[in-house]
Amino acid sequence: MTNAVIAGASRGLGLALAEALIPDHDRCWLLSRQEPEPVRQHENAHWIRCDLATAGNDWESLFADIGDAPIRTFVYNAGVWERDRFDRVRRDFLGEIVNVNLTSLLESAHALHHNIVRGGGNIVLIGSTCGLENEGSSGVGYTAAKFGVRGAAHSLREHFRPANVRVTCLSPGSMATDVPLGEPETAVERHGGARMPVDDIVALVRCVLSLSPATCVKELTVPATKDTDV
Repeated sequence: MTNAVIAGASRGLGLALAEALIPDHDRCWLLSRQEPEPVRQHENAHWIRCDLATAGNDWESLFADIGDAPIRTFVYNAGVWERDRFDRVRRDFLGEIVNVNLTSLLESAHALHHNIVRGGGNIVLIGSTCGLENEGSSGVGYTAAKFGVRGAAHSLREHFRPANVRVTCLSPGSMATDVPLGEPETAVERHGGARMPVDDIVALVRCVLSLSPATCVKELTVPATKDTDV
């Protein structure tokens, strides 16, 4: 039995990943604050209402429906960022940025540890080109958190290696999240190559998941073609 957990599945890339990956699994649990549309379309999709901006969630209760089921695929995609200068951002929102991007990732992976080991599959963490050295982003909270995601990926890879669980950090650049899955030409036309279709990132994730247990993709950096800062 192949099961999956996708965190941050209500919109954007997370929604696209849910739409693409649900059919590949026997059961798929989607973590988000709002119910994703695919839950009403697939009988094997199950929604877990979860506020990833909050540290210290009661993960045992949230994951009660999962129980001891082996998790073959764990994708953590959630992300929020500051939309203003560092000195103008609410201080408590800086904490939420770190919680969504990093703290809830660590906590949920910890809570699902037994399931992931039993599944012996893949963990895919969606980072960002903002988490790369000298990328030039001025979003302090987001950049710090995404650097943390890369660090978490490297350490989790070593931790899970004896269980034959592969851990990949995929760091995309600007994405056309305003264009739904299945319309890559529209995304390219609308943004002129400055933002990638979500289809491209979904294709890369599916490629990673399709590889044999003998292959581990450690890290993928995927900027938009016209993103000259990366």
